[in-house]
Amino acid sequence: MPDEIFFSIVESEVGGYEARAVGHSIFAQAETTEQQKVNVKHEVHSYFDQDRMPRVIHLARVLKNRLLGTAKGEFTVPDDFNDPLPKEIEDLFY
Repeated sequence: MPDEIFFSIVESEVGGYEARAVGHSIFAQAETTEQQKVNVKHEVHSYFDQDRMPRVIHLARVLKNRLLGTAKGEFTVPDDFNDPLPKEIEDLFY
């Protein structure tokens, strides 16, 4: 049973908002963000059986105009992705 479910929310081309579940075939539309919350909850309750209902629903707004590669040159990935981070970057997490 999934403990939580994630939705990505984007502004619709025709107005309002569209929500899509990550990893599930669940979709909801609404004119406002408040109505979107209601619609997503309704769709989740319709999709899952009562005993498999996720306890937490996460909604994440996604910026549509963000393109892959737009941060080119802002950072580099080390040759071995599993190498430890440099000390100055590690310190940013504490």
